[in-house]
Amino acid sequence: MGCTGGVKREREEDEDGSAMALRASRRPTPPPADRQPVVLPIEDSIRFVLAMKREFTDKPTKNQEFHAVMHCFSLGIFGVDGVVSSLQPLFQGRPNLIRNFNTFLPRGYVLRDNQQGGDADA
Repeated sequence: MGCTGGVKREREEDEDGSAMALRASRRPTPPPADRQPVVLPIEDSIRFVLAMKREFTDKPTKNQEFHAVMHCFSLGIFGVDGVVSSLQPLFQGRPNLIRNFNTFLPRGYVLRDNQQGGDADA
């Protein structure tokens, strides 16, 4: 799960000056008014990342996968839908991570723990 191909391509295009249109086409469109991003204190983000590292201590590739997804989101390669669909299988069976990550998602988006058979936002 990576997005380095696009980054490499963008770097190559930067050298010849033709990346401006590419970057403009990759910018995520602003969310509709009812799906404005949730802004939480940076401490909450740090706490979540540390909890995730503890949860996946024995599986470092899970941490790497999470960071790759978030990096792609920050580059505009993934939208919120892409983040949700990529992280859904990663967080399965981890209700605390799902519940905590849901606090960062805009209204209308939610990760669910299908292994428990219930709502993640309960």
